Amino acid sequence: MKAPAIKKNKTIALHEKPLSGFPKQPVILQVVPNIKGGGVEAGTLEVAKAIRNAGGKAIIAANIKNAELANQEKEIEFVRLPLDTKNPLKLLTNISKLKNLIKEKNVDIVHARSRAPAWSAYFACKALNVQFITTHHAAYSSKTIFKNFYNSIMVRGHNVIATSEFIYKHIENSYSNKKWFDKSKIRLINRGIDLSVFDPALTLDSKSKAMKESWGFSPNTKIILMPGRISNRKGQDVIIKALHLSQRKDTAVILIGSASGHERYKKRLLKYASSLGLRERVKWISHTHEMTTAYNCSTIVVSASRLPEGFGRTLAEAQAMEKPIISSDHGAAREIIEENVTGWFFSANDGLELAQTIDKVLEMPQTMLNKIGKEGRKRVELLFTSEQMCSKTVQLYKEILQNQNAS
Repeated sequence: MKAPAIKKNKTIALHEKPLSGFPKQPVILQVVPNIKGGGVEAGTLEVAKAIRNAGGKAIIAANIKNAELANQEKEIEFVRLPLDTKNPLKLLTNISKLKNLIKEKNVDIVHARSRAPAWSAYFACKALNVQFITTHHAAYSSKTIFKNFYNSIMVRGHNVIATSEFIYKHIENSYSNKKWFDKSKIRLINRGIDLSVFDPALTLDSKSKAMKESWGFSPNTKIILMPGRISNRKGQDVIIKALHLSQRKDTAVILIGSASGHERYKKRLLKYASSLGLRERVKWISHTHEMTTAYNCSTIVVSASRLPEGFGRTLAEAQAMEKPIISSDHGAAREIIEENVTGWFFSANDGLELAQTIDKVLEMPQTMLNKIGKEGRKRVELLFTSEQMCSKTVQLYKEILQNQNAS
């Protein structure tokens, strides 16, 4: 059953003017597991730049796996710490390391974006009486009492940022019965896309043609793009099945994303494609520095996640690039897509329904697809810009600092 179109919500459609600077230079430390180029890290870097632009000092502590990316950001201080560990003994060690870092840099606010580093940061902040906030990025599963307790660190901050209405409701449903939890500390701040980067007007058709040829496809091939790390939960096998069941034979699937930690699954995917006679029509690209060009090469962008996404950055990026999108019908995708206006839904894990939806979209005239693409960019401009995300996050920092100074 198709989800109804999402009405524009005044809460998330709010436009804000650029913020004035901080009254004094605060030091704000963001802690993430690692820096290797994923969606969470991209948002962390964008907020760090906003902190600098507002006159603050931005520090990011992480296990830095992409030194090139870190070196590009000269105005942000990076501190290498093993914050991607889940080993209890190492988590305790990280508390001491973060305490030393907070004291050395005179940190005013610590902002955690993932559970393992959040536990270490929480105890470090508590020991030093430093403000601690979190961003809740995902609808974490909680099948056991231990897992539920482990997840709860993401709502133990002075404030909790929910990255979508879906996550906001997930937090409410998960913790409203806890006496220690205060719903008023949740802030809805949608993740955003940098429209100056994801802009179809800046992409060159010649580069797109060259990229398509490098993949081994002719200019007439319809590219179905699926960005995202290679993982069973992302549902890459569903889109391969859909390609097999589709009536169209002028299509190909491009999977772009790291397979780090999921190499066996990647091998199974490619073997599965070959078993269906799709070896030449399914290609895996581990990484590209030209993601906007990759979007420009595509006819449709698909998200086939098995589990609900907390936001769905690739869907917003694709809409910003004026591409029609198809997504599993759950999670925050329902906020990003306006059905039959900017994209379509299919039932999660249903390869046949995805194939039928792809066929339906490819039968549409190009003028209609262009119109859908234009509407998609308008929706991102209204609701999901990095400017809004950063503005609201910096505003929250300012409120915390002002309350701290007043107390």
